[in-house]
Amino acid sequence: MDSHSQKASHKEADAPKPNRMKTLMNLYGVFLFLGLLVSIHAHEISDIEGFLLFILIISLLYFLLLNLYFKSVLGRKVVFITLCLIAVISLFMVFYTAV
Repeated sequence: MDSHSQKASHKEADAPKPNRMKTLMNLYGVFLFLGLLVSIHAHEISDIEGFLLFILIISLLYFLLLNLYFKSVLGRKVVFITLCLIAVISLFMVFYTAV
């Protein structure tokens, strides 16, 4: 009887713990994009279809990168490179649209 309880305790100890940071970031994303959807009614947006398309693309990109980040070390490198590319493109667009 004692060996059975030891096996059960080892199984409980070996069980993977839920990744709290991933869950937190997923919840953050859900509330972020729901807030953007609610902002359609709070502000006068002339191009609702374009705004919805923007939210769809950005939310897919966010959750794809988030899940890729927690998948593997290679996924983290891909996410880091993608974020660097987004930053460079954003800086380019700031100067391009200012001209």
